[in-house]
This record gives sequence, C-alpha cells and structure tokens, in this order.
Amino acid sequence: MAKRTIPPESHSAQAFPSGFSHSFSGSALKTPSKPLLPSYRALSDLAFSQGSLSLLPRFKQFELQCATDIIIQTLTQSNIPCLLMLVGSYARGDWVEQLSDDGVNYHYQSHFDLLVVVKNDAIATKIERKKALHTRLKREVATPINLIAEDLYFINRRITQGQYFDVNESIVLHDTGAFELVKPQAFSPSAFKKRAEDDYVHWFNKAHKLMDIFNFCMTEQNYSDAVFQLHQVTECLYSAISLVFTRYKPKTHDLGRLSQRINSLEPPFLLVFPQGTQADKNKFELLRDAYVKARYKRDFKVTQDELEWLLARVLYLQTLTKTLCKAKIVSYGALSSIQNTHEASCL
Repeated sequence: MAKRTIPPESHSAQAFPSGFSHSFSGSALKTPSKPLLPSYRALSDLAFSQGSLSLLPRFKQFELQCATDIIIQTLTQSNIPCLLMLVGSYARGDWVEQLSDDGVNYHYQSHFDLLVVVKNDAIATKIERKKALHTRLKREVATPINLIAEDLYFINRRITQGQYFDVNESIVLHDTGAFELVKPQAFSPSAFKKRAEDDYVHWFNKAHKLMDIFNFCMTEQNYSDAVFQLHQVTECLYSAISLVFTRYKPKTHDLGRLSQRINSLEPPFLLVFPQGTQADKNKFELLRDAYVKARYKRDFKVTQDELEWLLARVLYLQTLTKTLCKAKIVSYGALSSIQNTHEASCL
C-alpha cells in the first residue's frame, strides 16, 4: 500500500480559503422510509417564538415533540428538573439528510442535538448512560438523536469563558425554571483567532505524527496497531475541529459520540463516515472499537481492505478539517477587523 500522510501545519501558512460552501439543504429532504409518528401536541410557544422550528416539516416537529416528551417523562419519573434545548444543525437550520439508493437507509443524516442541563455532573452522567432512555428514543423517533447531558456549572463556566457556542444558537424545548444560564460575555475575535490557530496547529500536527506511526504499522502488517493509530488520528482531527469551532473539547474517546458532535457543526462532516449500508456501518464500528479492542482483545481482527477504506475516509476528514477550520479562523480575523474599524470610528 502506498504511504499516505497528513502534511503538518504551521502558523506561517497563510493560504487560507476565503470560505466554504455546500450544496446541501434541509429543504431537499426526502421522505423517510419509516412511518411517520402520530400527531403530538404542538411544540412550546417559546420554541416557536425563537424562529427555526416553525420552518421544519411537520413530521420533524412531531418527532421533536415526541423526543421532548420521552426525555421529560423519564426525568420527571426520577424527579430531575432540567433545561432542555435543541442545539446544532436543526437549531441553526442547516440540517441535511439523503436516502441511500436502497430507499431504506440514509447515506447521511443530521441528528437532533438535544442538550439537557441538570443540577450536577453525577446526574448528567446518569442520563447519558441511561440505556432505556436511548433505546426508547431510537425506537420511537426516526431521526437519530444525539443526547448531551451537562451540569449547570459546567455550561455556565464555558459560556463565561466564551466556549460552548451551541448554547448561543439554541432553541428551548422545555424549561422547568430551576436553572438560569449566564449571559454570553463579549469576546475578542482576535483572541479567539489566536487560540483557534494554536489549537488547530497543535492537533493537526499531532494527527500528522500519528499517521507516520500508522504507516509503519501497515508496512509491518500489524493491522491491529494500525487501526488503533487511525483511531487516534481521527480523534486528533475531531479535537482540532471542536476547539476551533466551539473552544470546547469533549473528554470522551468514543468516535461515535465525537462524530455526532462534529457532524452537528457543519453538514459536510456528515459525509466522512457514510452510513448508507451495513458494510459502511460495520467498518466505522471497527474504527470505533479499536480504542479498546485493538489493544486488549487478542481476537480483534481487521483486514487490509477494511483499513484501506477507513484510511480513505480519515484522509477525507483531514481535508475537510483543513478547509473548514481555516475558513473558520479567517472568519474570526474578519470579525476582528470589523471590531477594530468600529472602535476607531467611535474615537
């Protein structure tokens, strides 16, 4: 197999693209193969007053209400107050999905990103690990759901530090009135640009070094170690993306969870690991499982063909990471210029 590498990045590289556009649109939605859910009561007036939900197809509104009902019923049974918000692509209005040729599976599909804010980290962890809740959501709601649970202190600290941008673009679906988020602080675009550049260079270059180890493992036909290194490359690229876009890096090593978070940032990321066939899903699961099984399971197997496919997807992720992260960094620079011009005019 020919050696494939991720070229390192440096602060001196200024050939940033002016932007990135895509041709996907929620308006081009194809009818899902699964039967539509029954009509639930309309979503809260608060959610509709914030804009985006009224533009969703009716069955998407029904699905969101169904998901909201399931989550709130589950938490109410445990006497857990919460603040439930829609974040990500459905809150911004740039969600996408496309059926595969079989008319059953989706080649790519945006998730409902639902953020549950609760009292403390122990409760948040319990919610994210509640298998019965995730199983019911998967069974009763056709659109995949990325359920994120965080404690109030964590969210407010991140907002105060200018992180967790998703909250700034959120839509409240349910509010028990028990929690109040702090107001976002004014941030310096130039400071964000510098932080984003530093984070991007660090994690992108780390991915480059790990790719060298991957190539060595391939030449030695040590496929178990190779797939583990490819997992680490993917995780580094996801770290770069997350920090550049949100100033926040999730602690998890689960590529399933990480990909859901990254996919919600920009629709093109949905194309990295297609899910249109069971074979595609199985290959991604191999990469996902490699973090543990490739190191500790002697019977863990991965073939050269599977690694070739996964490598092609990771190299595509690298390309998107470079393009979209640099475009985002450029946007911070543009905001900084606008801010400086405004401040100068006020003198």
